[in-house]
Amino acid sequence: MSSSDGRDGENPVCCSSIGFDSGVFAGDRVAIEPGRSCGICARCREGRYNLCPDMKFAASLLQGPNDGTLREWVTYPAGLCHKIPESMTYEEGAMMEPLAVAVHSVRRTQLSAGNKVIVMGAGPIGLLVAAVSRAQGATSITLLDINRSRLDFARSYLAPFPLRTILLTPKPRTSTEDNLDFSQHTVAELGLDEVDVVFECTGAETCVQMSILLARRGGCVMMIGMGAKTQVLPVDVIGTREVDIKGNFRYANAHPSAIALVETGMVSTKELISHRFQLSESIQALELLASGAEGVIKVAIGDF
Repeated sequence: MSSSDGRDGENPVCCSSIGFDSGVFAGDRVAIEPGRSCGICARCREGRYNLCPDMKFAASLLQGPNDGTLREWVTYPAGLCHKIPESMTYEEGAMMEPLAVAVHSVRRTQLSAGNKVIVMGAGPIGLLVAAVSRAQGATSITLLDINRSRLDFARSYLAPFPLRTILLTPKPRTSTEDNLDFSQHTVAELGLDEVDVVFECTGAETCVQMSILLARRGGCVMMIGMGAKTQVLPVDVIGTREVDIKGNFRYANAHPSAIALVETGMVSTKELISHRFQLSESIQALELLASGAEGVIKVAIGDF
């Protein structure tokens, strides 16, 4: 990205691939939206550029392989560079990308004040979904996971909100044919009230099934986790309860809202970064993340 060094009397760095003037100048502090859409297809024109068939997303194999951003310098269209306030650290700015996923998914459910919410999975996305749901006015949030330490962290992260956490027992490694029976039995044992919105953030087949079984009549299930391509679903429940099943693919037009949530103090992200590495230590950082070690939430790489 290039422009004049000055601000007064200078034009901003010019428009983005999605067709609007960004107002970004050289020297501005920004959070990057790391996906380049074509800007001209039907999905881009209707504002759903995350569904662009020619999307080039950093580090993704789709339409790729595409280079990632583990480098000292990257170049992006100005419209994909979102200015962050002076009160926000670069470390917090780096968290705007996963927060945008949560903002986009909550927005698509049309969650409203007073709703009851369940979140399957207490990873970074599940935690952020819970935080955004709280900011949106959810009065009851239940978080389920198989990892006790993550549930303990979740209670601290969302305090003083009265978050309810439930430790699930992992399904034994048997054939997938009895997954639905296991899910139905687990839901019956939990005895949870049917809820308005369920966010599925794991991709695990049993969690997907439980999400549908837990949704109230006329409720909504938001599919965020990416699991097996083919799964068994209780279609009778989907039909007879009119449960809306919605998919979520990254985000669109969500970064400004994500930045505003952090700037106003409605959502915090800094607590989610559990480990920090320099760029030269990227391999160690990725190895730690892949290990699934206890206490690893989000790993940051960079000179913060």
